Formats: sequence, C-alpha cells, structure tokens
Amino acid sequence: MLRPCVPPFALASLLVGLAATAQAAPAGRSVILMGKAGESPLIYLAPDAPTFILLDAPIVRESVEVEGRARFARVDPADQGITLVLAVPLGPKERLALRFTYREGSPQSVVFLLTSQPGTVDAVVNVSRPQQTVEACRVELSATRERCEAQSKELEELKARPPAVSPAAVALAGVVDLKGMRGEDFGLACFEVRGELRPVQCRGLGASTWTVVVLEVSNTGAAPWVPAWAELTPAAGGEPRRARAVLSGQATIPPGGSVSVAVEVEMPAREPGEWLRAVHALRVCNGDGSRCLSVPQVKL
Repeated sequence: MLRPCVPPFALASLLVGLAATAQAAPAGRSVILMGKAGESPLIYLAPDAPTFILLDAPIVRESVEVEGRARFARVDPADQGITLVLAVPLGPKERLALRFTYREGSPQSVVFLLTSQPGTVDAVVNVSRPQQTVEACRVELSATRERCEAQSKELEELKARPPAVSPAAVALAGVVDLKGMRGEDFGLACFEVRGELRPVQCRGLGASTWTVVVLEVSNTGAAPWVPAWAELTPAAGGEPRRARAVLSGQATIPPGGSVSVAVEVEMPAREPGEWLRAVHALRVCNGDGSRCLSVPQVKL
C-alpha cells in the first residue's frame, strides 16, 4: 500500500494554515482536557502518516517531550500545535508518552499516549480546555495568595534564624588563628545589673583581633524587645564605639522570655595575655535607643 509522502515545508504550511482557520476548526477528532488525575488521552498514529495536534492556547515549545524520539521521522512543536510523523510501527499494545506544558491556564502540564490501531489514524486532533468560570478563577487566586503568604511567613522565619555555624565554618572563615581563643565568665557583672532587661548569664570569648560578649537576656518588661545595636565605653575613659555586630538567637524577645544575645567587637591585634582584660561598659539597645540593657563591667 502506498503512503503519502509530505515534504517538510508542506507540513509546516498545513499546520500554520490549520491554526489560522480557528474560526472554523478543521475536521478531526476533538479532545477536551479536564485536568483530572491520570488523564492521558490516546492519539492513534501510523508510520509515514502525519498527525497534527492543534491546541487552543500557546505552549512552551521547549517542554515538548516524546518517548522513543528515535522512532519518529518528525516531531515539530509550534506555538499552538505539534506535528508528529511516525517512522517505525508501534506494537499492538505499545504506548509512548507525549508531554508538553501550556504557557498559562489549567490544566498546564499535559500527557498524551501515542499508540497504533489497525485502520485508525488521527490526522488532526483538536485539543481544548474548558473555560474557567469567574468563581473558579477566584478560588485559584485565593489558593495562590495563601501559598504566597505561607512562603512569606517561612522566609521571615528563616531570616530570624541565626546563621548556621560549625567548627569547619569557623576554620574556613579564618577568625581563629594558631593562637586560638579564650573564654571567661562575667557572672559578677551580670549579678549587679538591675532593670526590666536583665542578663542572667554573661561570658566572653576573646581572640587576637576580636571579642564576643554573650548575654543571656531576660525581658521582665511588659513589651517585646529587639536588640539592634550595641556600644562599648572604656572604663579608663574615652569615646564609646559601636560593636561590629549584634546577633540574637531570636529576632524578638517577648515579655517573660529569655534569649542569648551575642555582641561582636573588633579589637586591635594583641597577644593572648591581653585577651579579655580591657574593662568596658556595655550598652545593648533597640533600634531607636529607647530601651537598653546596660552592663557596667565586661572585659574585652
């Protein structure tokens, strides 16, 4: 039996012509995609017989995938159509998946199953999706907003977390040299502090070029407190200077809550015998400086 031979330019011309006559859809089988789970309509192919799949909306051309691509003479995606020409016959029960994605609308991702049946060939398949009602659009918009709000909340929670640390990260950062670092407890300095913001514990870590003062802060006031900046004033006299960083284990310390707060101070290069020896007054404040925790004696 002789089969029609269609040149490549003729395939393209026919597909464009069919798409241009959307006002009067060409003869062929119609498929409506409902978006149900597992929905995979069948399309019947025969070797050397072109099949034109005409779509009701633009697709992402790069998304078109055909299982067993080597068995096809042509797979030509267009903005609103796909041309298939099978080169090798399919088995009686064989089915190959055709996948593609619409640029917008629902359902968006589509799967067809390509198969063969004696005496049956789909020359033209008109594919459409049901028009969405106003109520359906409202439901979809509401669901999208809920997802966006949930993602925004998750992002804020991630921002509030302290940066991940590990011994390996400390080593790579180079913040500790071969001289190491030293720790010391400032318990007496904490015990003498009074006020609604009170340090339950105080300790320090010192190294060649930095000192970190760690305070376990209890908020006994009626309002939340957010530590934002800190300054230190030498006990021997001199101008106060800002700390390089203030980190908190929790973005906001609620009334009745207790959270660790770390104050990082840049120091001039020094020998181990000088670490955690310089006495300073420490002040940790919220953004506008209206609520501050003051510790009169910490050692840098």
